[in-house]
Amino acid sequence: MDRATSPPELDIAQVVDEAMPQNGRQSIPEPTSDPIKFFGLSAQPFGDNVNPEFFFRTEAHEEALIAMKRCIEEHVSLGLTTAISGTGKTLLTQVLMHELDPRHYRPILVLGYPGMSRTALLKEIAAELKVEQMPKRLSTHALIGAIQSHIIQLYLKGMRLVLIIDEVHFLSADSLHILRTLSNIEVPERKLVSVLLFGEQSFLQKLRNPAFRSVFSRMFSRTEIRPLHREELPQYVKFRLLMSGGTPMVFDEEVYEPLHEITEGIPREVNRLCHNLLAEAARRDHSSVTLATLEALQSSKRI
Repeated sequence: MDRATSPPELDIAQVVDEAMPQNGRQSIPEPTSDPIKFFGLSAQPFGDNVNPEFFFRTEAHEEALIAMKRCIEEHVSLGLTTAISGTGKTLLTQVLMHELDPRHYRPILVLGYPGMSRTALLKEIAAELKVEQMPKRLSTHALIGAIQSHIIQLYLKGMRLVLIIDEVHFLSADSLHILRTLSNIEVPERKLVSVLLFGEQSFLQKLRNPAFRSVFSRMFSRTEIRPLHREELPQYVKFRLLMSGGTPMVFDEEVYEPLHEITEGIPREVNRLCHNLLAEAARRDHSSVTLATLEALQSSKRI
């Protein structure tokens, strides 16, 4: 080409300078390993926390919720919900408390723990109820009397106590009999308290002991929460992604079958594995969670 007609050489430095904003160097987006940013989420969809907004209503969870509500509405004194650990019984207690009308019900939640004595149980109940006139001597009899007086005051205000005990499998026979005593508080036409017990399936074995017979016979409603079925698991994952501001298509469909096999459909295990899969996909700059992502996590022994 003739020198007179050749295009002028580009001055790279000049082009870069002209492309830069006046106030400094141009910002260039960098890759991120943060799965929330990487997948455009507003929150962690598979966090290790109890949030009623993430309550996925499987058939079993819905049945358990309805059964416990029926206990309250029909003035049943004792109700029981059992579940394999990690299937969502604690989340169900939060949903139940959230859905009860505060104009008519006074729900309180007490968490059982290993070795919890009956006095400790009664003190926890009194504290949650905010009983003002606590007895000077914190004997079992005095504590029951103070709690009963508070329950009567609630009744006179048109309210009913709903006592929810989570991790009930940790309680001794003495503590369970205390709960039965509280559930017996009544006026001629109705019971004034519904005691709803939530515990692991092992609690059912415990109830077969003769020491628990009188308590077990009073449980008019008994329900169980099961793990997720195969067809429920994809909907569960997609629901949590949507609730976190994301797209339901983050996980490839082929991932769900092995995901159910590994976790056995237990929601806590699903959350843990999905949490790690999102992090692995973001770290590898994968636009979705694939079988390759799962295999990489398995090979690293981080499942």
